[in-house]
Amino acid sequence: MTSLKTQWTDGARRLFASIGVVLASWRITADMLTISGLVLHVVATPLVIWGQFGWAAVILVVAALCDGLDGAVARAGVGTTKAGAFLDSTTDRISELLVSSGLILFFAREERWYETVAMLVLLGAAQLVSYARARAEALGVECKVGFMSRPERVVGLLLGFALSGVSIAGVNMLTFFVYLVAVLTALTVVTRFRHVMRALRALD
Repeated sequence: MTSLKTQWTDGARRLFASIGVVLASWRITADMLTISGLVLHVVATPLVIWGQFGWAAVILVVAALCDGLDGAVARAGVGTTKAGAFLDSTTDRISELLVSSGLILFFAREERWYETVAMLVLLGAAQLVSYARARAEALGVECKVGFMSRPERVVGLLLGFALSGVSIAGVNMLTFFVYLVAVLTALTVVTRFRHVMRALRALD
């Protein structure tokens, strides 16, 4: 699974790097893309709350492209900056919180309590995945282990939105992907915790 993630990440980076050169030549900045991605998440959230998952998926795909390209544009233009990195990380957290909260409200409104609980688990675990990496790196330990980081969570939920009208063996595909992403995100928290504790104990 780690090898698959590495191949997917490296391939996406190469593609985005090529597009980033073009966008930078058009005087589009990384901050423009970062803010655009956040605005698109704000627009998509009400659609998620009211179950308009097809339209939400279209908007969130464009938002994901903005999020994926901002770093590539920065590297192709003026270069990455600490301010830009902070803005990007912060807006990523806000964007994920918006969509997850919207989905929680949708499931609660529909009285689909198992999915509501799964989304609460996913939301909490997602924050811990990011926190574990940030805290570990502040302590001098690299922490990129685990499969379900933010890009994979985004892809998983987008697949759920796109297939929300499909059921297989009586299981709705949105429900399936919510459960899948929640479980894998929780496992990623455990994986990162164990990795960091081993590394810190070795340093101690």
